[in-house]
Amino acid sequence: MDAAAHGHEHHHELPTSGRELDAIAGEDEEAARGERLVTLTAREHEVALAVGAGRANADIARELHMSVPTVKAHVSRLLAKLEVENRIQIALLVHHATDAR
Repeated sequence: MDAAAHGHEHHHELPTSGRELDAIAGEDEEAARGERLVTLTAREHEVALAVGAGRANADIARELHMSVPTVKAHVSRLLAKLEVENRIQIALLVHHATDAR
């Protein structure tokens, strides 16, 4: 029997640091993604920073004076432009870029 059959589930930890993301994505790919941050519009950059700070869509909308659907559209564009799969990866890229300064 496997662990799930015994009621034990294995949870995979998401990467929590730029170094862990580098190990997963490879340093060259990480550098390329970081370079894509410069291609963001000013508004996308503001949204990326807010995502990086862990803010929810409703909070971002309120702080940046936009609608929640607009925030969602920006987040979707960020995912595509940065070639990442989730908000955590956006946050890691933002933090990694900030740390590199």
